[in-house]
Amino acid sequence: MCGACGATVYPDPVMGAENTLRNRILVAQTVSSVCAGVPGAPRIAALAAGWSVTSATGAISLCHTVADIWRALPVRSASVLQHALEVRALAEGPVGLSARVVALGLDLTRQRVLIGPHR
Repeated sequence: MCGACGATVYPDPVMGAENTLRNRILVAQTVSSVCAGVPGAPRIAALAAGWSVTSATGAISLCHTVADIWRALPVRSASVLQHALEVRALAEGPVGLSARVVALGLDLTRQRVLIGPHR
């Protein structure tokens, strides 16, 4: 807690010090656009203190960091998601909040693809 509002602050390296509602909306839009072609794409909504990720089945996950959003996505579509992230990363470029969101998603998805089949 920072003490100003009494809410718990979750450190998020992707968001940095600019953890504003506007930036959370941008993150939600970025993840949603990447997931648009993924089977069972979730709905991501920006909240005052994070995001909600609603799956195709209606299950809702509350996410406090950008990494939490990527981890809340369905594992069964990891290869499709990885391809969508690779395409977006090429188009996005290396700078800005959207680029950081995509880079983290790509990193986590690559880890999931490499680890997933060996479980």
